[in-house]
Amino acid sequence: PGQIEVFTWSASGAIITESLASAMPTVLAYVVDTPRTTNPVTFMSNMLYACSIMYKTKLPIVICFNKTDVISHDFAAEWMTDFESFQDALQQTSESGGGESYIEDLTRSMSLVLDEFYSGIRSCGVSAATGDGMEDFFAAVDAACAEYEEQYRPEMERRKQ
Repeated sequence: PGQIEVFTWSASGAIITESLASAMPTVLAYVVDTPRTTNPVTFMSNMLYACSIMYKTKLPIVICFNKTDVISHDFAAEWMTDFESFQDALQQTSESGGGESYIEDLTRSMSLVLDEFYSGIRSCGVSAATGDGMEDFFAAVDAACAEYEEQYRPEMERRKQ
């Protein structure tokens, strides 16, 4: 707790992040607590935060769904690729809660916005307890490093001038 705020929203965090990014390939790993994200509203909150961090830092990001030994991240992967599936889950949550609230209405609207965000995002599921999925995580990091070299580094060099 607190690392996101330090590295994303503070002046010193921005300096550290930019210093790292100017010296070597730098990739963000946004770790999601998968069991706590099964609610569509909580999922959307995490995705909005990840999106804002990516655009604030202008660095490649890997969304890493952790604790897959407790619950599979398949639902999250599906929600990121199938708009209707997310809408259905949100509707079920709304119905079980006694009707749609303003936050569910906002979440429904935001899911339209994030559809484009998902198309360019790498994600994976891992278990820190068992080590499952670590190969996928490192493959996603390697791909993000390549993206850094192809897209982000030239943009950083351009901004320096």
